[in-house]
Amino acid sequence: MPRTLADLASAAGVSPVAAWRDVEITGVAQDSRQVAPGDLFVAVRGFVTDGHDHIGEAVVRGARAVVVERDVSVSVPVLRVADGRVALAQVAAAFYGHPTRELFTVGVTGTKGKTTVCHLVAHLLGLERTALVSTVTNEDRDLRATTTPSGLVVQRLAREALDAGKEAFVLETSSAALALHRVREVDFDVGVFTNLTHDHLDFHADWRDYQEAKRLLFRGLRRDAWAVVNTDDPAAPAFLEVSPPRRLTFSVRSAADLAIAGLTLSQRGSTFALRHRGDSAEVTLRLPGEHNVSNALAAAAVAIVRGLSVEEVALSLSSARSVLGRYQFFRREGSPEVVVDFAHTPDSFERMLRSLRPHYGRVVSVFGCGGESDRAKRPLMGEISGRLAEVTILTSDNPKSEDPCAIIDEIERGIVPTRGKYERILDRREAIRRALAAAGPGDVVLLAGKGHETYQIVGHDFVPYSDAGFLRELGFDEAREG
Repeated sequence: MPRTLADLASAAGVSPVAAWRDVEITGVAQDSRQVAPGDLFVAVRGFVTDGHDHIGEAVVRGARAVVVERDVSVSVPVLRVADGRVALAQVAAAFYGHPTRELFTVGVTGTKGKTTVCHLVAHLLGLERTALVSTVTNEDRDLRATTTPSGLVVQRLAREALDAGKEAFVLETSSAALALHRVREVDFDVGVFTNLTHDHLDFHADWRDYQEAKRLLFRGLRRDAWAVVNTDDPAAPAFLEVSPPRRLTFSVRSAADLAIAGLTLSQRGSTFALRHRGDSAEVTLRLPGEHNVSNALAAAAVAIVRGLSVEEVALSLSSARSVLGRYQFFRREGSPEVVVDFAHTPDSFERMLRSLRPHYGRVVSVFGCGGESDRAKRPLMGEISGRLAEVTILTSDNPKSEDPCAIIDEIERGIVPTRGKYERILDRREAIRRALAAAGPGDVVLLAGKGHETYQIVGHDFVPYSDAGFLRELGFDEAREG
């Protein structure tokens, strides 16, 4: 789908030169190593490298023009912009023909539950009709450790979805993606807010900055778009304040546009009546925990906005299954049950432990904290495990360039005051073996933090590793019954 340089310049707010109408652009790139002849190269100032330092390489590889934030001297046309990230989003949307304008596009943001809500929305809308961009599906696209891809990739995926005959596009939308303009040109029909708890305070200046980044999704909605908001969360008023007039609230605990009645929680799921504007239908949800009831309501709200009836939504929710790496149960004869979950924030970790405690004799937790990320949450998670688990095994989890022992030291500062029983075992495989030895048949072992991931990030290397894969090596099988 070639575009003229003049058209793409206009999209980026640059007044085109007459000669640019005859310059054909056959692709857009932000990585100089991936430039192909005929591409428009967009120089983005990153956190590690600056794209401006690689303009020469891009031109050598065949870039037909470049987008820059500062003056450069090259042999191809130059588009000067104020912000390369904004320009990348604008140019990408124009190059791919603004595909989200033709798709029913849903953005889901919040600290917890984004991935599960996105997968449930896709399930309710029909997997064959829906393109899904999430932390889990990105792994299959070789977008490792990525929640929301760059604006260029988002627009490309949306175009591929439209060309494949998809009707809906569901996008897990992180606070970083919003702050860095990755979804700036995405035309959302629905914005979903799940909750706001402690996370990413290494990237954001403070709590208010984190919240403001999340609110950008709702500030950017068209006036005729829908805002779906969880009123159980204290931050809900702040999101409703900046939302368009069409709103659908949901709540597990109080009155809302979409609410429940008769909630019964079990070891493997829940049952409840789903209620909306006088209509009611019974749901049997095979996703454990009250937080998953909330996730189900968020997805149900999107489906109702799309035109599904309460009865259709309830029936479809009853056939939904947990997302890979979220509340995955594993069993082996004569061994404790094991749960693999992505819980990596204080709130999600505490919810997991509290949801497991009533159903087992003892809880043994195995977890660490990621390197180069929010250090403040490390002692908080130590305190939570020391208080709620009978035994804690502190181990490694994507240390990146940090010393994994130093990360464990910081977690340990939170666990010591609780007087909880704990051990430090750096090797995650050995930590799991120790946890299994410490637990009995009526107990449960929680492996938290890695979830769906199939690697450990050590330095800049992705070292193959999977909690679920290691359990299978030990003879465990996944327990799928609801």
